[in-house]
Amino acid sequence: MKEIEMVPFGHLPFDFYVMEKWDPNSPLTKTQQFRALVESWIRLGKTARVKYPEGTNLPPEEISAHVPQDLESEEDRVVDGQTIRLLWIRTWYGRKDDQASQDAADAGYKHLRIVVFGDGELNDVCPDIEKKCIFENKEEFGPSSITMPDRDTNPDFVDGIARGTPGSVPSYMITALMHRPDMLDGLSRRDWYDKPDELENFQSIMVLVADRKACEEGWVLFLAPNHRGEILPFRIRDRAAWVYQQIVDFTEGVHLAENTVDPDQDMEFYMRENPDGWAPDSVL
Repeated sequence: MKEIEMVPFGHLPFDFYVMEKWDPNSPLTKTQQFRALVESWIRLGKTARVKYPEGTNLPPEEISAHVPQDLESEEDRVVDGQTIRLLWIRTWYGRKDDQASQDAADAGYKHLRIVVFGDGELNDVCPDIEKKCIFENKEEFGPSSITMPDRDTNPDFVDGIARGTPGSVPSYMITALMHRPDMLDGLSRRDWYDKPDELENFQSIMVLVADRKACEEGWVLFLAPNHRGEILPFRIRDRAAWVYQQIVDFTEGVHLAENTVDPDQDMEFYMRENPDGWAPDSVL
């Protein structure tokens, strides 16, 4: 992943969107309004987002005083979000107010992470997914967080298992994109401007979800959002030991839809015959 000097506010397309839309009189908290703007930015779609300039450094005096310039951390702003194609998001932390459930979730996730990434340096095992692509902060994604404000209740899940509903924009993806709001457009930010019809079914990024099924059974969910963040109909689950290969395939240009003859079919496809999600990669 490309690291750059910290980009000042007023340089990125999303900065201009914030300057246009920020409401100093909003009843929402600063974080809530930021999240709402990220979601509306995503839902605009690429052809609308491309109208916002990039690469322009506005002098501080041209930025209204009521517009916050610290919505993203310095750490986030030194990462070139347009080079990132992958998100790994942990969504299962156990049940709120149930310590045994939380302990089991932590143990399951630790095991999953070791199987997928190894127990050493991440880049030694899985060089195609950087640490800054990984989101596993309980305060952001766990019960009663901004992702799960209603304790354990969220329409994106059934009993801790991610649904991946076609056409939905998952809450956990929005939270992750608060760190990378320019991610969906990638390096070819302006390439698709004259081909809007092709955008709707085109996979922009890949989202790997470490939900309850992944933490307990080893089956990691792979989702394909389009340019609006909407989940495309075909998604897969693969065993923990095969996650790295799926990542490599995607970075080499293989999209999830290439695993099916009917990408428009609403399907969650299990990639291996063996039902054991923890089986080694030598077992099919």
